[in-house]
Amino acid sequence: MVSATALAAVAVLASAGPSWAAVDPFANASLRAYLAHRRGNVSAAVYDISRRTAYLYRSHVPEQTASIMKVDILATLLHERQRIGLGLTPAQQSLARDMIEDSDNGDAQKLWDEEGGSTAVGAFDHEAGMDETNPNAAGYWGLSWTTARDQLKLLRRVMLANRLLDFSSRAYEYELMRHVVASQRWGVSAGVGRDATVALKNGWLPLHPGDWQVNSIGKVAGSRHRYLIAVLTSGQPTEGYGIATIQRIAAATWRALGRTR
Repeated sequence: MVSATALAAVAVLASAGPSWAAVDPFANASLRAYLAHRRGNVSAAVYDISRRTAYLYRSHVPEQTASIMKVDILATLLHERQRIGLGLTPAQQSLARDMIEDSDNGDAQKLWDEEGGSTAVGAFDHEAGMDETNPNAAGYWGLSWTTARDQLKLLRRVMLANRLLDFSSRAYEYELMRHVVASQRWGVSAGVGRDATVALKNGWLPLHPGDWQVNSIGKVAGSRHRYLIAVLTSGQPTEGYGIATIQRIAAATWRALGRTR
């Protein structure tokens, strides 16, 4: 059970921002009460791009990645190709598209192996400041460990200007995440406005009977909203239970970050 007392302090990353007031989604009494009675572990991190403010909920809790690791795999490959002055080959593009849009595990394995596995991904993560992420050394990339806080760092490298990924690389991965197949567009896309554009990647993995890892990360942009969000859950009795938890947080985040004075 998640304790309401485990709420993390708001991390204000910069004081500049728009004129409307920032509202911490995890300070909402209804959401706190809901999370206090959810089974398993729940952790989340949100970065309001416009206000340059992060909101954290148990964001240092270690979680296994499942298929959200595919975002890291592609970011590593794009970074490698950038360093030698080349784009992805047609074959790599085909693998990347199916890995992100359809969550194809076989294609993810091929790219993981091609780029150098845990050594390569770990090196990229180190450069990205993701010191709470440990790619699986045995090659089982979906069983890598991470935190919601680190997934927010990864999203900032993929979605916002930085020294590791140039505009072309970021735009490429963003567009793939924006075109995930309809059956996998659950999670952080829930409860957003009709005008919103959502780029996401989800992960779901039954570790043991009655023990699901269910994760969702992405970027949301719409009227008076621009934010990155990562929600990780483990110990979920069913996949649907984990999805419901994530979607409750996602909807509360949309409402909170759109409030004005």
